[in-house]
Amino acid sequence: MMLVDNEAAIRKGLAHGIRWESLGCTVVAQAEDGEDALAQIPQVLPDIVISDIRMPGMDGLSFAGELYRRWPHIKTIILTGFPDFSYAQRAIAYQVVDFVLKPTSVEQLTAAIEKARVLIQEEQNHQKLRSELATRSEENLSLQQDMLIRDLIHRVRLSTLYVYGCMAQLRMDLRSYYVLSLIVVPLEGEEESNCLPFLQDVQAILRDSIPDYRIWFVAEGDQACYAVLQAPEMQDLSALCGEAVDAVGSVPRYQVSIGISLHHTDPLTLADAAEEAEQARQFADYAHPEQPVIGYADIPTVDQEAMAEIIQVLQQIKTAVEHGKPDIAQKSLQALFRHVHMKKLPAGEVRSIYISVYNFCSTQLFWSRDTENISSNLPALQALLQSGSIRELEEYLCTFVELLYRQRDYRLESPDDLIKAIQHYIQQHYMEELTLEILADKVHLSPSYLSKLFKRETGENLSIYIQNIRIQQAKILLSTTDLKTYEVAERVGISDPVYFSRTFKKITGIKPKDFRHSKEI
Repeated sequence: MMLVDNEAAIRKGLAHGIRWESLGCTVVAQAEDGEDALAQIPQVLPDIVISDIRMPGMDGLSFAGELYRRWPHIKTIILTGFPDFSYAQRAIAYQVVDFVLKPTSVEQLTAAIEKARVLIQEEQNHQKLRSELATRSEENLSLQQDMLIRDLIHRVRLSTLYVYGCMAQLRMDLRSYYVLSLIVVPLEGEEESNCLPFLQDVQAILRDSIPDYRIWFVAEGDQACYAVLQAPEMQDLSALCGEAVDAVGSVPRYQVSIGISLHHTDPLTLADAAEEAEQARQFADYAHPEQPVIGYADIPTVDQEAMAEIIQVLQQIKTAVEHGKPDIAQKSLQALFRHVHMKKLPAGEVRSIYISVYNFCSTQLFWSRDTENISSNLPALQALLQSGSIRELEEYLCTFVELLYRQRDYRLESPDDLIKAIQHYIQQHYMEELTLEILADKVHLSPSYLSKLFKRETGENLSIYIQNIRIQQAKILLSTTDLKTYEVAERVGISDPVYFSRTFKKITGIKPKDFRHSKEI
């Protein structure tokens, strides 16, 4: 409530003579004339203004007109001792709520204020309703868009005319798009039921990584979804998706894979694009575990049925090598050869498939006591690239798996030995850069397998173990040296002093400087 009157006695009488709180009102400002009131309104923003009609300078009706033009939601009540029809006409034009004749009674003023409050409440209700309707309309539009995309991906029979009619009505433009296939897989020991929130996080990060284009997500259970990206042809889409995967890579409990379709320009080929994305993602899972994002254009171009069977065999080989069973890997490899010859696949595609086998087998090698000797005896990738014969490629792969079998006695007797070796390396090199990829390379395992193995054997995430070792060393330095906090951070391999302080407090419960002070005391 704002009170405007050039007579101070009347303003004070109104301010203190009425129990405003009983009316649900508070007097937030007083002004001696219209110009004074207009100057104060932007700061106090009243809901209701009670103004005298006769004031020097700007009279009450002129003031009401300015209020209506600048702040039409403010309700105005006019006090007057001179009832006049012309006043009423102007007041109606300015949407003045009521005229209250002087001398004013509390009952008259209360009735006018109640009218103003009812109008304010009605406007608020209408605004809320409009907002809710707009939100519901937008949600309904988004839901209908999602339903149309789902129908197209799942090949629901829809006429061309219907599809294009729906797209126009729903304000959709799929004349230029990609389809992405995303899956979130828990590492060993984690519950699959925990995947949905993480999948939603991946979706949010993907939106942030590609903010300039519209994305629709189509759920395929709690772990997987399709993403339809409305965008022009892009050369850096794989890199952008890779950045999104890297952004969630700090959470070691899950592994994310993304397959990307070719660029499409027809909404009626949405199902074909989805199949391309799914094949690319599956190929990345089994053939390139260290490369979680792959485009359809980067996988061998064979028919869908043949590719599905190839992926199944690749999975069998990968599983056999991961579990130290080269003999089973050899049998699966022979099955792959038979399948390739039966399907009469082009030499270029066969070469790509065989090189993929070499890649994931070599990254899954178990730690051995004689890694240098074994590595020197394994067939070089360069030889595979230079070979002009499919049979020679097959011989190389057979020799590779045979060497794995012959060298199985060189492996450590148990995963526990491998974990101890990793822990020893971390304890000796905690001050250096230690990523999952660097550590995995030291023991000739894939990063994903090392992460699973470490968690399974120790019950602790590898990143947490490294963090704890570094903080333990930091405590020693803080207790025994005068090094500054940022110097301690650098000595234990953490380049960001802010991150170091935050991590130190998270683990120890106190800040580094407080820890040092407690030791001094």
